[in-house]
Amino acid sequence: MKHDKSPYIDLRQIPLNALLAFEAAGRHCHLRRAAQEMFVSHSALSRHIKLLEARLNTQLFERKNNKLRLTAAGSRLLSSIQIAFTELNKGLHLLDPTLVAGEIVIGTTATIMLNWLLPVLANVQRQYPEISFKVQTLEPHQQSLPSNLDIALCLGQPEDPVKTITKLYDEYYVPVCNQALLKGKNLQSVKALLNYPLLHDGLGQWFTWFSHHQLDGNDSPQHTYFEYAYQAIEAARLGMGLALADIVEVSEDIQQGKLMQVGDSAHTEGQSVFLVTHDRTQMNYRTQLVLRSILQNLEQKGARLESTAHLNDF
Repeated sequence: MKHDKSPYIDLRQIPLNALLAFEAAGRHCHLRRAAQEMFVSHSALSRHIKLLEARLNTQLFERKNNKLRLTAAGSRLLSSIQIAFTELNKGLHLLDPTLVAGEIVIGTTATIMLNWLLPVLANVQRQYPEISFKVQTLEPHQQSLPSNLDIALCLGQPEDPVKTITKLYDEYYVPVCNQALLKGKNLQSVKALLNYPLLHDGLGQWFTWFSHHQLDGNDSPQHTYFEYAYQAIEAARLGMGLALADIVEVSEDIQQGKLMQVGDSAHTEGQSVFLVTHDRTQMNYRTQLVLRSILQNLEQKGARLESTAHLNDF
């Protein structure tokens, strides 16, 4: 066997049957058992291995005391091929529609769930009725997450030493209300908003927002306080006042005329939404399906996705 190696070996020049034969023979270290496993003759399997050794210009097996053993090069190749076959099997298994069936556990804030995520899940379930969802509510800025979550959408960065944490987007706040509240008036300035009732959520964004515009939010004639943003947004739909909401959470309301954006002034207050998942290599097919639907929906809503969050990553 020659040992003057080519610096480059083109995988396309190596028959797949030769790799399959080598993997079986290397695993068994016995040509007859490997041939039986592959349903080929002993001589056919030997030809495949000789062809592979010739193409690689490397001896892969040696016989000692009438026993077949891998050479050092053969042992390294066997390990690489088995890793490659494992990954190939994963890819082929993902094509099996039966792998869609099962439960996905999702954790997120009540506001995210009610204002934009629930319609996404409903659409997924219409397309894939085999998928079922279990939803757990997370608090804004909750640090510790339940270990059973397949997907978490968190307001504020959580802590998880095991899973992958990816920043999705920064919230982008805009004033919204039921158009009946303004009685046909076209507000020309941010200051004019102080003539109307303000609807607050637990994060208290209004005062920071007005401060950004060099105004005092306390000058509003009426303040109504809610614990969660979805409650303030629902109150805005009912005409109780102005809510300050992330554009992602109210984009469909604006398109459908349930809410209107007041003016074109917006301000990012530093709130960010984070995605928490298992590493992609440990993620099942149905979870990848749901994640693709979530990211696609966010793009359609105009969310300013971070460069690390790509549809083709899932």
